[in-house]
Amino acid sequence: MKRLIVAFIVLLLLVPAGGAVAAGGHWIKIKDHDGIKSYERTVPGTDLKEFMAVTTIDARMEVIGEVLRDVSVYPRWITDCAEAVMKKKYDRNTFVLYLILNPPLIEKRDIVLKDETLYDYENGNAVIKFFCTHEVNVPVEKNRTRVTEMNGLYKMEYLGRNRTKFIYKLRVDPSGSIPKKLAYAVMKKYPHDTLKKLKQIVGEKKYSDAARGSIEEREINRRASDELVVKKIFGNNILRAVENKPALESIIAAENENFRNIAASGGAYETIHRATRDILMKYIAKVIEDKTKIEQMKNNRRMNGEITDLITTFSEASGDTVDSIAARYSK
Repeated sequence: MKRLIVAFIVLLLLVPAGGAVAAGGHWIKIKDHDGIKSYERTVPGTDLKEFMAVTTIDARMEVIGEVLRDVSVYPRWITDCAEAVMKKKYDRNTFVLYLILNPPLIEKRDIVLKDETLYDYENGNAVIKFFCTHEVNVPVEKNRTRVTEMNGLYKMEYLGRNRTKFIYKLRVDPSGSIPKKLAYAVMKKYPHDTLKKLKQIVGEKKYSDAARGSIEEREINRRASDELVVKKIFGNNILRAVENKPALESIIAAENENFRNIAASGGAYETIHRATRDILMKYIAKVIEDKTKIEQMKNNRRMNGEITDLITTFSEASGDTVDSIAARYSK
């Protein structure tokens, strides 16, 4: 009872300080810190909320994949996770796990989840979907609330052989007797805090060792040196962030040297960064009317930093484009 009273007091304190409210279906940025952008939105037609966080991780995709397969370490990086147990393994990328969560203020919860992973090497990404399942029967223990409606994903996008964009999305009905507003006030920190701890764990040697020689490493290495695949992946990555897609498509179609350099480097992020900057400056020169500004813009570190940040953390919640950033600096 004391815990419940404290929870309601915290809820009352949160109401006036809540800030902007997400309109149905529209992402609202709630935090931008530690290189992690966090968002929330209401789910249309429901009283549920969905959360998302985006960051870049200085690690290979296959190394991060090894961390995601290591269920035993989930309590070290998944926020408020007290215990994680593998319950059924179908293959290295498909399994059922049981999580016990011990969040502050609200009662302890548990979840039975199924993880399914799909690598799309040709498009440079991997999606790990997780959702509640009844495939494995785990009895509900006393004083523990079973979460029965949860789904989300982790998405890895190839930014280079030594850098990966990582997106975390979570939609959940928190269940239990605590009002959803309070539960979500607690949960909104999950994506940021979870990714912050994940970024620390991926640097452990055992994961790079586990990834060495894996099928994921072989498949990604093969495509990292293939000029045509490189052109497809990075062409699609930057096309998403511009308004005049035909203009950029024509530049990409005529571009050879930059993509050749990327393939020759084996996908080194530093080479990709230089190539991306060069291609996007060609695009900006094509769409900005005041041509006297182009040379100044080319050497504008702040503008280039904003464009790099946009490309490396672009998501469905992104409001800016290369065009809107360039327009601000062309005035």
